[in-house]
Amino acid sequence: MRITTALLGAAFVGACGGAPIEAPDVVRTDSAGVRIVTSGAVDKDLPWRFDSVGVLTDSLGEPWFVGATFREQVLIDRAGRTYLLTADLGLVRFGRDGRFDRTIGRMGSGPGEFKNPVAIAAQGDTLVVMDVSRRSLVRFSSSLDPIAERRLDGALSRLERIAFRAGGFWYSESIHDDTGRGAALRTDTIGGAPLQRVVTPHGDAVQFRCFGIPQSTPLFAPGLSWAASGPRIIVNAQPSYALRLYEGTRLVAMVRRPLTPRAPTVEDVREIHPDGMRIVFGGELADRPGCVIPVEEMVARQGMARRLPLVEDVQLFADGTIWTQRSRRGTSHTVVDVFGSDGAYSGSVRGMQLPLGRYPNGDLLLLREDAGNGELLLVRVRPKVAN
Repeated sequence: MRITTALLGAAFVGACGGAPIEAPDVVRTDSAGVRIVTSGAVDKDLPWRFDSVGVLTDSLGEPWFVGATFREQVLIDRAGRTYLLTADLGLVRFGRDGRFDRTIGRMGSGPGEFKNPVAIAAQGDTLVVMDVSRRSLVRFSSSLDPIAERRLDGALSRLERIAFRAGGFWYSESIHDDTGRGAALRTDTIGGAPLQRVVTPHGDAVQFRCFGIPQSTPLFAPGLSWAASGPRIIVNAQPSYALRLYEGTRLVAMVRRPLTPRAPTVEDVREIHPDGMRIVFGGELADRPGCVIPVEEMVARQGMARRLPLVEDVQLFADGTIWTQRSRRGTSHTVVDVFGSDGAYSGSVRGMQLPLGRYPNGDLLLLREDAGNGELLLVRVRPKVAN
C-alpha cells in the first residue's frame, strides 16, 4: 500500500485547459542559484468549475458529516481510498466508491490507539498519525497493523506537523520562549538553524471573564504555512506574500506577488467569530463552565497585528503547481491563487478553499456545506473549464 499526500497532478491541469497561461507581468531573476519569480498584483479569474461527483458516505450510503477539517487530517492512496482523522473514531478509511470501509486503530492509550489525533502523514508504506495528547507518532504498517511508536519528547516535544520524503523529513515546531511566540520549520536534524522562522514578541497578560493568557500575542499574529510533495516543500512566513520552495534542505526558488497588505479590522475578527470566541474547557478543566468572549472584548484586550496576513495557507502539487489561499478559513469571501510549475501566477479561483486531497484520476476532495442542513461534507469534485 503506497500512500500519497494530497497532490494535484497533470490530470487537473489537462482538465482545466492545458498548461496555465502566463500573465504578461512576470519578472524572473536569479540570485546565487535561487530562481525568483515575481508576478503582478492584478488578479485574474480562472475559468474553472468543479462538478460534484459524490460525497463520502457511511457504509449505508448516507452522507458522512464532519466538523472543520484541514489538509493534515486527510490522506489519499494510489488506489483512490481516503483516510480521515475523526474526533470520535480516530482514523477511518473510505473505499474507492467513497463509502466507509473500516477504522484503523481505535481511541485509547495503548499501541495503535489515539486520544487526540490531529495530523496524518506517510513514510513510504507506513501510516503515521500524530497524537498531541499522547505526545506520540502512532504508526501502522502496510497491512495496517500497529508498529513501534515514536515518542514526541525532548526536542520534538514542540512538534506541530511532520512530512516525510525519501531519506529525510520536515517538521514544524511551536516557539514559546523569552523571545516571543511563533513557529519554525526544520528538516532532518533536531538541532541547527531552521529553514524559516517567525516570532511575535510577547505582550502583556490578558484576563478574560473565564480564562487568562499570561503572555498574549495580538490577533492575526503571523505564523508559518507549508505543504510538502515528494522531495519538495513550499513555505510562507506571514504576513508577506513570499513563498520559498525547497528541495530537501536547499532553497531553489522564491515565488512572490507584490500585493499591498492592509491593517486588520474588527470586522475581520467578526467574520471568523461572528458570535464571539467560544471557550469550552476539557481535560482537567472539564468541570469549569465555558464562556463566549465578545469580539469587541477580544480586540480591546488582545489587540491586533499591524498587518493582515496576505497568505493564509499553501498547497504544493505533484506537477509542481502551487495554490495559495489568501482568505481566512471559514470566511465567506474565499480567494485561491494558482501558480504554474515555473512559479508564475496563472490566476485566481473564488468561492472555494484549498483542496483537501487529489484522487488518481484528478478528482479533488473539498470541504463543503450541505445545502439542506448547513453541516459540512467531504465532496469529491471533477475540475473542468467553464463554458
